[in-house]
Amino acid sequence: MSTPDKSNKQPVPPPTITYPEKDSKTGVATLFLGSAIPGAQVQVWNIANTHLLGSGHVSANGRWAFSISGVQSPGQQGIHAHQTWQGVTSEWSEERSYTVLLQPAIDVPVIFEPKEGAQTNTVLALSGDVTKAAGVVSLFDLDTGEMIANADVDSFKQWRTQVTKPLPPGPHRISAIQNINGEFSDWVRVRTFTVIAKGKGKGKT
Repeated sequence: MSTPDKSNKQPVPPPTITYPEKDSKTGVATLFLGSAIPGAQVQVWNIANTHLLGSGHVSANGRWAFSISGVQSPGQQGIHAHQTWQGVTSEWSEERSYTVLLQPAIDVPVIFEPKEGAQTNTVLALSGDVTKAAGVVSLFDLDTGEMIANADVDSFKQWRTQVTKPLPPGPHRISAIQNINGEFSDWVRVRTFTVIAKGKGKGKT
């Protein structure tokens, strides 16, 4: 079990948890998202500190995002987080409580493109499917918080689109949600890929 640092080094502030929102409803494999010191490492634990639920690196924009490791049991859940920066671990963040649903009203969409670990060009093509032929799928860059694309779901329960503007070269983390008349799915598991500066990107083999 990881515990916050108690040394006399310069203190590090706790990270902030943005998602899941307080008292919200999620699926069993939800997204953890928040802000912290750029370059730090964030860990999310259950309140009893018996299970590490996920960990990840904080981007240059001060954002961290990763999907839960495994799944959570349905029902009331609570989490908190700490960050480690330059060898110093912060105190715990404020606790965040939410409810996990075994079967949310809207399933998370599936991302076909880009594949996990793919190399792509700057004008990224995105595609996937859903379980309900309705609404819109929105895709977000988790390192900037910006929406990078929107796609209408067709009658075959599929969606396809391009990014609204070229993505900068380098590693990227994205996720997606489906919106049906103002009702939202949970977030897709984080998809990571790398945009290359020149030439045609190619998927992971």
